[in-house]
Amino acid sequence: MNPASNLAHIGRIAHYAKPYIPLLGLALLFSLLFAGGRFGQVYLMKPLLDDVLLPYEANRSDAPPITFSDLWNAGEPAASPPGEPASADGASSEAAEVRATALAVFRTIILVGILIVVAIPIAIYGRAYTTNYVLKRINVDIKQELAAKLLRLPLSFHYAARSGDTMTRLLLDTDRANKALNLVFMEFLQAIIMVTIGLTTLYLLSWQLSLVTLVAAPTTIGVLWYFADKIRRSATRRQEQLGEVTQRLLNILTGIKVIKAFRGEGVETEAFRRETRRYFKRSMKVVRTKVLARSLTEMTNNGISIGVLMLGALLVLGRSWGLSAGDLAAFAGILTTVYKPIKTLTRGWGELMESLASAERFFEVLDLEEERADPPDAVRIDGVSHSIRFDHVSFSYGREPVLRDVSLEVKAGEVVALVGRTGTGKTTLVDLLLRFHDPDSGSIEVDGTDVRRIARESLLDHVAVVTQEPFLFDVTIEENVRYGRDDAGDDEFLAACRVAHVDEFVDQLPEGYATEVGEFGLRLSGGQRQRITIARAILKNPAILVFDEATSALDAKTERTVQDAIDALRGQRTIFVIAHRLSTIRNADRIVVLEDGAVSQQGSHDQLMARGGLYRELVSLSTESLADEEGAASTEA
Repeated sequence: MNPASNLAHIGRIAHYAKPYIPLLGLALLFSLLFAGGRFGQVYLMKPLLDDVLLPYEANRSDAPPITFSDLWNAGEPAASPPGEPASADGASSEAAEVRATALAVFRTIILVGILIVVAIPIAIYGRAYTTNYVLKRINVDIKQELAAKLLRLPLSFHYAARSGDTMTRLLLDTDRANKALNLVFMEFLQAIIMVTIGLTTLYLLSWQLSLVTLVAAPTTIGVLWYFADKIRRSATRRQEQLGEVTQRLLNILTGIKVIKAFRGEGVETEAFRRETRRYFKRSMKVVRTKVLARSLTEMTNNGISIGVLMLGALLVLGRSWGLSAGDLAAFAGILTTVYKPIKTLTRGWGELMESLASAERFFEVLDLEEERADPPDAVRIDGVSHSIRFDHVSFSYGREPVLRDVSLEVKAGEVVALVGRTGTGKTTLVDLLLRFHDPDSGSIEVDGTDVRRIARESLLDHVAVVTQEPFLFDVTIEENVRYGRDDAGDDEFLAACRVAHVDEFVDQLPEGYATEVGEFGLRLSGGQRQRITIARAILKNPAILVFDEATSALDAKTERTVQDAIDALRGQRTIFVIAHRLSTIRNADRIVVLEDGAVSQQGSHDQLMARGGLYRELVSLSTESLADEEGAASTEA
């Protein structure tokens, strides 16, 4: 990443702060107050030495001592030292004047010091609270934007992306990128203000020494510049490896049943250990580069500080450049104070490069092309009145075509079954209808309107899908059923549950429909979960209903539930049924056989059995498999 790219990423992250500019302005005022207090505290060394201590020490033999009580007795005549008579000579008058001046200046210094003591903690609290509030709000904004982006990305992205890497980008990379804002607004801004005010004060004290100090600055900048890109590249590789670690952990959590069944604990433990070791090594490379950069800048800055202090001492001793002891003391104190924010900048620069690596990763997701937007003249539909027509549709996920010149017309209210060997494009054909993908060639029309001209929201409002793997949210049964249509009345809700036979097992649960299903619905059996997803689809009241391998993992009784649901909705909905277990689709109005991505046969069950070909072969294989299952079941009984 070149410097221009670094700045572009910083600017892009900083853009998230735009809604909070007034609060950041308040934080800036607190930063100025803090910087003024810190440097004012150090600058008090100059009047304390030049106007109080050194003049009073020079007249020590003649001037009366200053005690605590003198600080509160303003306007009273100076007292002579105990046991010594007051003198009226010039020396005593001069000593009294020095004492009075020193006392007045000292009182002013104390007053200013009290104000600084009060101001600094107020500034620290105000700046820290305000900035943290803004940063945490921005962190939420970034996560929300990235999550919304993931939901808008096409299915092709989700099919190709690794879940562990996506989670790392959403949760960890956003946090690290937010750290860049923390560095910019919490540390860099304060440090820059401190350095600016500090250098200005140094210039006012001695512009000559200030120039000497600045001459050595390019060395520090050069060190930072050299290590910046190394840190960013190392951090990028570390975050990529963290995605691998997260993916491995997800595999363990989601596949724990299989792992235990095959006694794979040892294999998975070693695999996870291997990935975490790689992450450790890449993390340590980042640490090593950052520490080396920090050490070199530390050495450079310490050399500058000591060199400038020695030079200043020689100038005071040689009475050159008009430097006083107070000037040098204040200069040294302010230089030391400036040194701390400079350390913050040098340390933070490395951390900023590390954060930009994470920012780059989640910006990659934000910059991905989303699902194609609806055309300006997109239309809305009220359902399917006449037919759904596939006209010479071809599609491929890569080089190898999945569908080849498929033409098919489905009448409204018809039950159409799609069958064929694995990988022949059955699910893909339905996905094209739902606009999860767009065809490479050809068109799909609903009542004569190309689905690409139908508003996506309107199209999906009239579609419901029941998938092979029933997915439930970690909420109650009722909330899962109502997910697609939460405004449905109780009568409609209960009717959908009856059609899907959900009521049969819910009545046996102590909490009924208020039962929590657990993560992914794991507190319920597979058949119970599938019934809930069927009820969810029915309650949505869609014009198009898709059963995508909905019975492949079900027992005979639950499979019958799906068949009952299809029969109950026959003629009322346009239904697509994708199935390997052909017993589910015998009563379909039409069966479409896909072979090598093309339609090879279509007709009723009896018609296709009479013709022979692939369908009869599949039915024969399905019948043998069913007979084997029934034989195994009777043996166990």
